Order: sequence, then structure tokens, then C-alpha cells
Amino acid sequence: MRTQRRPVLAISIVLALALVAAGCGQKSGVAGQEVATGGAPGATTPAAGAEGEGEPAAAHEAGPDDKVGVTDDEIVIGVHAPVTGASPIPQDSFEVGKDIYWKFLADSAPDQLFGRTVRVVFRDDKFNPNEAVRVCREMVEQEKAFLLVGGGGADQITACAKYADEAGVPYLSAGVNEAGLTDLSTYFATTLSYPAQAPLIVDLMKENEFQKIGVVTADTPSFQDAHDAFVKAAEDGGLDIVVDTPINKTASPTEALSVVNDLKGADVEAVFLLASPTVYVTGLATGARSQGFEPTWVGPGVTSGLNAVLTFGCPAVEKGLFFSPFPGLDVIDDLDKDFTPAYPKFAGGEEADDIGLALWSLNKALALMFEATGKDLGRAAFMNTIESTEEFDNGIYPPVRFTADDHFGGTGAHLLDANCTSKLYETAEPFVEAG
Repeated sequence: MRTQRRPVLAISIVLALALVAAGCGQKSGVAGQEVATGGAPGATTPAAGAEGEGEPAAAHEAGPDDKVGVTDDEIVIGVHAPVTGASPIPQDSFEVGKDIYWKFLADSAPDQLFGRTVRVVFRDDKFNPNEAVRVCREMVEQEKAFLLVGGGGADQITACAKYADEAGVPYLSAGVNEAGLTDLSTYFATTLSYPAQAPLIVDLMKENEFQKIGVVTADTPSFQDAHDAFVKAAEDGGLDIVVDTPINKTASPTEALSVVNDLKGADVEAVFLLASPTVYVTGLATGARSQGFEPTWVGPGVTSGLNAVLTFGCPAVEKGLFFSPFPGLDVIDDLDKDFTPAYPKFAGGEEADDIGLALWSLNKALALMFEATGKDLGRAAFMNTIESTEEFDNGIYPPVRFTADDHFGGTGAHLLDANCTSKLYETAEPFVEAG
């Protein structure tokens, strides 16, 4: 670990030992270390099952389209993400990485998933909620996707999840907002939501002894619950919020500079940030550096913690700390021995990147869920299974736990620290537990 420019939460000896144990295949409930064996390693299911002794009846009932997208040989998954538009994800990385795990599984353990392979269909939602609904409908109705996955963008995820709920289609994404998603029976967040990350961010700010806090969130309804959760956690924790301002979802550098001037004028030391990586890189961080102002940027979620942010944003983004569902590439070999060698093998020689790791992690969790559901895979059985299974642990995410009443399954996150020398995020603290 490089010399830190500021205090950062240290990795404890206990956590370090846990990483070593995981790398040696000694961590209980880790999937992937024994991927060639039968069953669903990493999925812990109560013996009674979804409708066992003392358990309520299954909440989801099979309809006429229950087995669309599933045959004896194949499962079809539909994925959408913004690879163009105002906040793009690098297209090549997404196109290559979307099915690397499934190719690896078919090659190394062909009997997994009861002999089925997984085919991924993908659509660019262009960072637009209306387009997200259109492409999700297309993947369900034309491509016959069994389930849908949201790859990024809270507004697009919320819009598509609502469509999926109306259509009775399972929809999974990394945790984003909770408002607008809580009442959807087919939506499942596989990682910690933005509001649930707020206490972790407050603890981090207190650990670093930041005194004056700024809050900058994109002016979309999808981020309001995360904003409110952070403000409450900060007030409960005794932090002093001196600036609290929205920013346009697609803010220009000029608009961002106005926000920067407010933060600088209040001598802000750390900023709670929830905005697109484009606004962060080209507007806020770059504008702040041009003014000789270098606060620490701290936030929840996924996208601002991607290495592409450092590729295009360094040195302006050097003081960035972000929580993430998956760790940095610096520790992945300790957590999953298969990812690094499998990637070039099934990606035509391309080197593994963190977008590929994000997709590998999600797909590895999905594989556990398919296995736990059993051979008779249908949409209702799939959702009933993940609601009644004690937890899913793929060894990369913190354990994922759902119930019939709570579809936000994340239990923790990894803290990532920007390193502009390597232009890679480093794992400052793995497996930070929530609440």
C-alpha cells in the first residue's frame, strides 16, 4: 500500500487473515473455489425450504410465461447499461465482460446449472429511462429473456424495474435507490443500496476527522432517499454540513464550477458525492483543481469507483474514496483464484478490468441462485428460492440476503481509494459491514 495522503481506515489483522483464508479455499460459503463440484456452493438454504414446516406459502405463483427464456439447454439473460449517452460505461469492456463468467462455468463445470448454458443479450439504454424501458421490453418480448439485469444508472434501473414488475419478470441490479423500488415484487438489489451506505460514509468521515462537510447530489428523484439518509446519518453523527446543493444530472463544467465555488467558499474538507462519473470527472473534480481546491470526494455506489474515472480524471480525482460492491483488482486473486486467468482465456486475450470484475461478480451470484432453484427453473421458483434462501456468498460480494419482505440484499461493501500513480483504485478496506 502506498503512503497515504490522508488518514484512511486501516485493514485489520483479522481482515487480512480472512483474505488469506479465502484465497486458500478455507472461507466457509465461498463459491467458485470448488466450482466443479455439484450443488450450489455459497448458497445456504434453510432445511425447510420456501414452504417447509412453519414457513409461509410461496409468494410468487407461476404464470403462463413462467418458463420463457429457459430450455433444457439454455437460460437467456437480458442486460442493459449506458454505454453511450451522458454517462457512458466503456463499451468494449462491457461487451467483452458480460458473459466471461458463463463461458468459464460452461468450460470448467459443464454439469453446473443442470447442464444448461447461459446466453446474455445486451442493450445500450443510452443513459435514458425511456430508452431503458424500450430495450427491456424488447429483450423480454423479442429475445425471450428469462430475467433482466440493470448494469448501471439509477433512473434507468428504476424505470426498467417497474416495467419488469408489471410483466412479472425477475429484475436484478446492484443496489441504487430504494424509493420507487421497495414495493416491486420482482426487483432484487444484490448489493448495498445508496441509502444503506450512508452510515458507512459517515463513519469514514468521522474516522478521518473531517470537520466541514459538503453534500452534492444529482437533481434526480432517484437520489433523494440517499441524500436524505446521508444528511440524517451525518446529523446523528455530529458532522457539520456547511453546503448542501443539488447539481444537474448532466451538468456542464460551467454549472459544476459554480457548485465548486460554493464548496470552496465554505472551506469544505470532504464532499458526499452522488452524481454521474462524467459530472464528477469533467466538472466537479477538474473545476476544483483549477481553483486550487482539493477536498476529499466520498460516495456510495459503483460508477465513480471504476478505474475509468482515474484514467480520464487523474490527477484531479486523486482524493477519491468510494464504496463498491466488489473490491479493487489488487485483491481479487485472494478472493477468487479463477477470475484473473479466466478473463484473457475467454476474452480473446484481453486483460481483466474492473468492469469485467463487476460483471463476473454479479453473474457468479446469479449462478448460485440458479443452482439453488434447482432443475425445474421458472420465474416464480427462482424468486421464491432467493427469498427463502438464508444467504448467497460468492466470495467477492459481502453475503447477499433476501426475504419475502426485503429485496435489498446487500450486507456490506468494499472501500476503494484512488491511486493516480497506477490509475487504479486500491482496496483500502474489504468487506466493511453495514449496520
